Amino acid sequence: MADQAEGQGSSTGTPRWVKVVGLVVALLLVTFVVFQVTGLAGEHGPGRHLPGGR
Repeated sequence: MADQAEGQGSSTGTPRWVKVVGLVVALLLVTFVVFQVTGLAGEHGPGRHLPGGR
């Protein structure tokens, strides 16, 4: 494949869109975990919806 035009990627390997989607999902997951660990997400869980509070 020596005749590939300049700027075209190799036909092997992971496509760019897969890398971008993976990076976005990883960032969202890290953000979610940080919010849960630090308590910034608020009080969530099944006990929140039960009568009588906690």
